[in-house]
Amino acid sequence: MRLLRHLSFTNVIAMLALFLALGGAAYAGTKINGSSIKNGSIGGGKLKNETITGNKLKKGTLTGAQIANASITGTQIAPGSIDASQINLSTLGAVPLAQAAQTAAKADSATKADSATSATTATNATNADNAMHAESADSASTAGEADALNGETAAQLTLSCRAHTEFYGGMCWDETNRPEKLWIAALRTCADTGGRLPTISELIAFILFDTSNEFGEEVWSGDLADVVGPTEEVLTSAETGRGKQNGVNPLGYRCVFPQSN
Repeated sequence: MRLLRHLSFTNVIAMLALFLALGGAAYAGTKINGSSIKNGSIGGGKLKNETITGNKLKKGTLTGAQIANASITGTQIAPGSIDASQINLSTLGAVPLAQAAQTAAKADSATKADSATSATTATNATNADNAMHAESADSASTAGEADALNGETAAQLTLSCRAHTEFYGGMCWDETNRPEKLWIAALRTCADTGGRLPTISELIAFILFDTSNEFGEEVWSGDLADVVGPTEEVLTSAETGRGKQNGVNPLGYRCVFPQSN
Protein backbone atom coordinates (compact mmCIF):
# COMPACT_ATOMS: atom_id res chain seq x y z
CA MET A 1 0.00 0.00 0.00
CA ARG A 2 2.85 2.27 0.77
CA LEU A 3 4.21 1.47 -2.80
CA LEU A 4 0.89 2.40 -4.37
CA ARG A 5 0.89 5.68 -2.50
CA HIS A 6 4.22 6.60 -4.13
CA LEU A 7 3.17 5.69 -7.74
CA SER A 8 2.26 8.56 -9.98
CA PHE A 9 0.99 8.69 -13.53
CA THR A 10 4.46 9.63 -14.73
CA ASN A 11 6.04 6.65 -13.02
CA VAL A 12 3.49 4.29 -14.53
CA ILE A 13 4.06 5.62 -18.04
CA ALA A 14 7.85 5.28 -17.63
CA MET A 15 7.59 1.72 -16.37
CA LEU A 16 5.28 0.81 -19.22
CA ALA A 17 7.69 2.26 -21.77
CA LEU A 18 10.59 0.30 -20.29
CA PHE A 19 8.57 -2.91 -20.40
CA LEU A 20 7.63 -2.37 -24.02
CA ALA A 21 11.22 -1.57 -24.99
CA LEU A 22 12.60 -4.70 -23.38
CA GLY A 23 9.82 -6.97 -24.47
CA GLY A 24 9.64 -5.52 -28.00
CA ALA A 25 13.34 -6.21 -28.76
CA ALA A 26 12.95 -9.79 -27.59
CA TYR A 27 9.81 -10.20 -29.63
CA ALA A 28 11.46 -8.74 -32.73
CA GLY A 29 14.40 -11.14 -32.31
CA THR A 30 12.10 -14.17 -32.37
CA LYS A 31 9.30 -13.06 -34.63
CA ILE A 32 11.06 -11.00 -37.43
CA ASN A 33 12.81 -12.97 -40.26
CA GLY A 34 13.67 -12.45 -43.94
CA SER A 35 10.10 -13.05 -45.08
CA SER A 36 8.91 -10.27 -42.75
CA ILE A 37 11.17 -7.71 -44.51
CA LYS A 38 9.79 -6.06 -47.61
CA ASN A 39 11.88 -6.35 -50.72
CA GLY A 40 14.13 -3.34 -51.23
CA SER A 41 13.33 -1.93 -47.76
CA ILE A 42 16.94 -2.46 -46.51
CA GLY A 43 19.62 -0.90 -48.71
CA GLY A 44 23.25 -2.01 -48.89
CA GLY A 45 24.33 1.15 -47.13
CA LYS A 46 22.49 0.02 -43.96
CA LEU A 47 24.47 -3.23 -43.72
CA LYS A 48 27.83 -3.33 -42.02
CA ASN A 49 30.68 -4.35 -44.29
CA GLU A 50 31.50 -8.11 -44.29
CA THR A 51 28.43 -8.93 -42.13
CA ILE A 52 27.02 -11.07 -44.99
CA THR A 53 29.40 -13.77 -46.34
CA GLY A 54 29.02 -16.17 -49.24
CA ASN A 55 27.80 -19.06 -47.08
CA LYS A 56 24.84 -16.89 -45.90
CA LEU A 57 23.62 -16.37 -49.45
CA LYS A 58 21.27 -18.84 -51.04
CA LYS A 59 22.68 -20.41 -54.22
CA GLY A 60 21.31 -18.83 -57.33
CA THR A 61 20.04 -15.72 -55.52
CA LEU A 62 22.75 -13.52 -57.08
CA THR A 63 22.84 -13.19 -60.89
CA GLY A 64 25.15 -11.28 -63.18
CA ALA A 65 22.62 -8.45 -63.41
CA GLN A 66 22.99 -7.86 -59.65
CA ILE A 67 26.78 -7.57 -59.78
CA ALA A 68 28.22 -4.22 -60.81
CA ASN A 69 30.47 -4.24 -63.85
CA ALA A 70 34.16 -4.69 -63.02
CA SER A 71 33.33 -5.19 -59.32
CA ILE A 72 34.88 -8.67 -59.40
CA THR A 73 38.51 -9.03 -60.59
CA GLY A 74 40.67 -12.07 -61.21
CA THR A 75 42.35 -11.73 -57.81
CA GLN A 76 38.97 -12.36 -56.14
CA ILE A 77 38.38 -15.65 -57.95
CA ALA A 78 40.10 -18.73 -56.58
CA PRO A 79 42.21 -20.60 -59.14
CA GLY A 80 40.30 -23.55 -60.57
CA SER A 81 36.97 -22.43 -59.12
CA ILE A 82 35.48 -21.63 -62.56
CA ASP A 83 35.64 -24.04 -65.51
CA ALA A 84 34.59 -23.52 -69.11
CA SER A 85 31.16 -25.10 -68.54
CA GLN A 86 30.30 -22.32 -66.10
CA ILE A 87 30.96 -19.54 -68.62
CA ASN A 88 28.18 -18.47 -70.96
CA LEU A 89 29.95 -17.23 -74.06
CA SER A 90 26.93 -15.12 -74.99
CA THR A 91 27.58 -13.00 -71.89
CA LEU A 92 31.05 -12.06 -73.18
CA GLY A 93 31.18 -9.02 -75.37
CA ALA A 94 32.97 -8.71 -78.70
CA VAL A 95 36.06 -7.11 -77.13
CA PRO A 96 36.77 -9.91 -74.60
CA LEU A 97 36.20 -12.51 -77.30
CA ALA A 98 38.54 -10.67 -79.66
CA GLN A 99 41.17 -10.41 -76.93
CA ALA A 100 40.78 -14.10 -76.13
CA ALA A 101 41.10 -14.98 -79.82
CA GLN A 102 44.17 -12.76 -80.12
CA THR A 103 45.76 -14.39 -77.09
CA ALA A 104 45.03 -17.85 -78.50
CA ALA A 105 46.45 -16.80 -81.87
CA LYS A 106 49.62 -15.50 -80.22
CA ALA A 107 50.01 -18.71 -78.26
CA ASP A 108 49.49 -20.75 -81.42
CA SER A 109 51.90 -18.54 -83.35
CA ALA A 110 54.48 -18.87 -80.59
CA THR A 111 54.15 -22.65 -80.71
CA LYS A 112 54.45 -22.67 -84.48
CA ALA A 113 57.40 -20.28 -84.33
CA ASP A 114 59.12 -22.51 -81.81
CA SER A 115 58.41 -25.54 -83.98
CA ALA A 116 59.64 -23.69 -87.05
CA THR A 117 62.81 -22.67 -85.22
CA SER A 118 63.39 -26.22 -84.10
CA ALA A 119 62.76 -27.49 -87.60
CA THR A 120 65.10 -24.89 -89.07
CA THR A 121 67.74 -25.67 -86.49
CA ALA A 122 67.36 -29.38 -87.18
CA THR A 123 67.58 -28.76 -90.92
CA ASN A 124 70.63 -26.53 -90.52
CA ALA A 125 72.23 -29.13 -88.27
CA THR A 126 71.51 -31.82 -90.87
CA ASN A 127 72.82 -29.63 -93.68
CA ALA A 128 75.93 -28.76 -91.68
CA ASP A 129 76.45 -32.42 -90.85
CA ASN A 130 75.94 -33.39 -94.49
CA ALA A 131 78.31 -30.64 -95.60
CA MET A 132 80.89 -31.83 -93.10
CA HIS A 133 80.53 -35.41 -94.25
CA ALA A 134 80.63 -34.32 -97.86
CA GLU A 135 83.79 -32.33 -97.19
CA SER A 136 85.30 -35.27 -95.34
CA ALA A 137 84.32 -37.58 -98.19
CA ASP A 138 85.83 -35.17 -100.70
CA SER A 139 89.00 -34.94 -98.62
CA ALA A 140 89.13 -38.71 -98.35
CA SER A 141 88.62 -39.00 -102.10
CA THR A 142 91.29 -36.40 -102.73
CA ALA A 143 93.62 -38.13 -100.31
CA GLY A 144 92.93 -41.42 -102.03
CA GLU A 145 93.77 -39.88 -105.38
CA ALA A 146 96.89 -38.17 -104.05
CA ASP A 147 98.93 -41.30 -104.78
CA ALA A 148 97.61 -41.59 -108.32
CA LEU A 149 97.54 -39.39 -111.40
CA ASN A 150 95.81 -40.57 -114.56
CA GLY A 151 95.65 -44.02 -113.03
CA GLU A 152 99.37 -44.12 -112.20
CA THR A 153 100.69 -44.50 -108.68
CA ALA A 154 103.30 -42.30 -107.00
CA ALA A 155 105.85 -45.03 -107.62
CA GLN A 156 104.96 -45.03 -111.31
CA LEU A 157 105.24 -41.25 -111.44
CA THR A 158 108.78 -41.25 -110.03
CA LEU A 159 111.24 -40.20 -112.70
CA SER A 160 114.01 -42.60 -113.51
CA CYS A 161 116.38 -43.58 -116.27
CA ARG A 162 115.49 -46.14 -118.91
CA ALA A 163 117.21 -49.49 -119.12
CA HIS A 164 120.89 -49.59 -120.15
CA THR A 165 121.42 -45.95 -119.20
CA GLU A 166 122.91 -44.23 -116.14
CA PHE A 167 122.08 -40.89 -114.55
CA TYR A 168 124.47 -37.95 -114.60
CA GLY A 169 124.07 -34.18 -114.81
CA GLY A 170 120.26 -34.34 -114.99
CA MET A 171 120.35 -36.70 -117.98
CA CYS A 172 120.42 -40.43 -118.65
CA TRP A 173 123.51 -41.60 -120.59
CA ASP A 174 124.03 -44.70 -122.69
CA GLU A 175 126.16 -47.09 -120.65
CA THR A 176 128.22 -48.09 -123.69
CA ASN A 177 129.19 -46.64 -127.03
CA ARG A 178 126.83 -47.22 -129.93
CA PRO A 179 128.17 -48.65 -133.22
CA GLU A 180 130.07 -46.23 -135.49
CA LYS A 181 127.99 -44.02 -137.81
CA LEU A 182 128.34 -40.83 -139.74
CA TRP A 183 127.67 -37.76 -137.59
CA ILE A 184 124.40 -36.94 -139.30
CA ALA A 185 123.21 -40.55 -138.90
CA ALA A 186 124.16 -40.52 -135.20
CA LEU A 187 122.11 -37.34 -134.75
CA ARG A 188 119.09 -39.01 -136.36
CA THR A 189 119.38 -42.23 -134.31
CA CYS A 190 119.46 -40.37 -130.96
CA ALA A 191 116.51 -38.20 -131.99
CA ASP A 192 114.44 -41.19 -133.13
CA THR A 193 114.87 -42.84 -129.71
CA GLY A 194 113.86 -39.68 -127.77
CA GLY A 195 117.35 -38.42 -127.04
CA ARG A 196 120.15 -36.34 -128.51
CA LEU A 197 123.93 -36.20 -128.85
CA PRO A 198 125.58 -34.53 -125.82
CA THR A 199 127.35 -31.19 -126.10
CA ILE A 200 131.14 -31.26 -125.98
CA SER A 201 131.09 -29.84 -122.44
CA GLU A 202 128.61 -32.52 -121.26
CA LEU A 203 130.66 -35.23 -122.95
CA ILE A 204 133.96 -34.22 -121.32
CA ALA A 205 132.28 -33.85 -117.90
CA PHE A 206 130.75 -37.33 -118.18
CA ILE A 207 134.10 -38.92 -119.16
CA LEU A 208 135.78 -37.30 -116.16
CA PHE A 209 132.91 -38.37 -113.86
CA ASP A 210 132.63 -42.00 -114.95
CA THR A 211 136.23 -43.18 -115.12
CA SER A 212 135.02 -46.80 -115.22
CA ASN A 213 133.85 -46.23 -118.78
CA GLU A 214 136.82 -46.54 -121.11
CA PHE A 215 135.89 -44.75 -124.30
CA GLY A 216 139.13 -45.82 -125.98
CA GLU A 217 138.23 -43.88 -129.12
CA GLU A 218 136.79 -40.61 -130.19
CA VAL A 219 132.98 -40.23 -130.02
CA TRP A 220 130.70 -37.71 -131.55
CA SER A 221 129.38 -34.65 -129.65
CA GLY A 222 126.48 -32.56 -130.88
CA ASP A 223 128.64 -29.47 -131.47
CA LEU A 224 130.14 -28.32 -134.77
CA ALA A 225 133.71 -27.06 -134.82
CA ASP A 226 133.47 -25.59 -138.31
CA VAL A 227 131.98 -26.14 -141.72
CA VAL A 228 134.57 -27.03 -144.36
CA GLY A 229 133.11 -27.05 -147.86
CA PRO A 230 130.22 -29.45 -148.21
CA THR A 231 131.09 -31.28 -144.94
CA GLU A 232 131.16 -30.43 -141.24
CA GLU A 233 133.94 -30.49 -138.70
CA VAL A 234 132.47 -31.90 -135.47
CA LEU A 235 133.95 -31.70 -132.00
CA THR A 236 134.78 -35.09 -130.52
CA SER A 237 136.13 -36.38 -127.27
CA ALA A 238 137.92 -39.44 -125.94
CA GLU A 239 140.00 -40.28 -122.89
CA THR A 240 142.87 -38.30 -124.32
CA GLY A 241 140.88 -35.04 -124.67
CA ARG A 242 138.91 -32.97 -127.11
CA GLY A 243 139.28 -33.24 -130.88
CA LYS A 244 137.36 -32.83 -134.10
CA GLN A 245 136.55 -34.99 -137.05
CA ASN A 246 135.01 -34.56 -140.48
CA GLY A 247 131.36 -35.55 -140.37
CA VAL A 248 131.74 -38.02 -143.18
CA ASN A 249 134.00 -40.22 -141.06
CA PRO A 250 132.10 -42.81 -138.98
CA LEU A 251 132.60 -42.67 -135.19
CA GLY A 252 131.00 -44.23 -132.14
CA TYR A 253 128.69 -42.11 -129.96
CA ARG A 254 126.44 -42.09 -126.88
CA CYS A 255 122.94 -40.64 -126.72
CA VAL A 256 121.55 -38.80 -123.68
CA PHE A 257 117.88 -38.92 -122.60
CA PRO A 258 115.66 -37.03 -120.11
CA GLN A 259 114.37 -39.02 -117.13
CA SER A 260 110.96 -40.63 -117.57
CA ASN A 261 108.54 -42.85 -115.68
